[in-house]
Amino acid sequence: MGKCSFCTEPLKAKVEWRNQKDIHNEIKAFYDLGERNFRLGKQACFFSYKGINATEIEKLLNPISKLKLNCLHIDNVIPSLVDEDKTKLVVKYCTEGNVAAFGVESFDVDVVKQNKLNTSPDTAIKAIKIINKIGGKRGPNGMHYFLPGINLVYGLKGESKKTGDINFEYLKKILDEKLLLRRINIRQVTPLPGTAMWDVGTKFLKKNKSNYWKWRNKIRKEIDFEMLKMLVPKGTIMKNVWMEVHDGKHSFGRQMGSYPLIVGVNDKLELKKHYDVEIVDHMLRSVVGKVLTA
Repeated sequence: MGKCSFCTEPLKAKVEWRNQKDIHNEIKAFYDLGERNFRLGKQACFFSYKGINATEIEKLLNPISKLKLNCLHIDNVIPSLVDEDKTKLVVKYCTEGNVAAFGVESFDVDVVKQNKLNTSPDTAIKAIKIINKIGGKRGPNGMHYFLPGINLVYGLKGESKKTGDINFEYLKKILDEKLLLRRINIRQVTPLPGTAMWDVGTKFLKKNKSNYWKWRNKIRKEIDFEMLKMLVPKGTIMKNVWMEVHDGKHSFGRQMGSYPLIVGVNDKLELKKHYDVEIVDHMLRSVVGKVLTA
């Protein structure tokens, strides 16, 4: 495993980790300027920080958590490095609505092998269960503390007409077991110079082009929609929704955080203001709410 066929990370210099003190100083500088929302992002895997050491992660998160922040979230996580100790630290020190972005890419074992992907299907399912077990409690703002998100990539080497069905079957298994996914990202591969996919090019994208939208729409309608109803059932109170735009007589906003849900309200509300809303309905990838407090 490792050195995924489409990944540009191996083309860069050696892996480097910033010292905790430097990160703390930078966050404190922005904090003193009034910022209260932070994401520790742009890393290949947060759980591998300074050599897969839970102690180093705690040394990073603990001082940050002592600041009065509205939001503290992380970014990418490799499923094979997920364990209970590190997951507990993220839940303890970060804020709710946090997402571990999993680069699963494909549940098709042939695609996994041919592209040297970092995660097998069984490893991904195990990591999803661990994070659900520890991070699946709902927090003060109405969202769960820490949930996985899955990235799927189509057009990889070895892909066949069965790949889309395999991906759907695994996602359906996750749904049927009532395991929560905060979001599912679906995209097509971009072959870049220097990667193994550069030599393959768009061969598999072209081969399965007619299947791509069918695969995607099936996931959106039969997985995403049902998952959303489990994530935020009717009656859920989502706090501090920041209203951003109007569309006719409707208003749309989001909470601060990673991959925030779009909340629509059937009213033309004042923008650039926080609202608490009760969820009353679900759309394909968004929710409908009614304002409780202004």
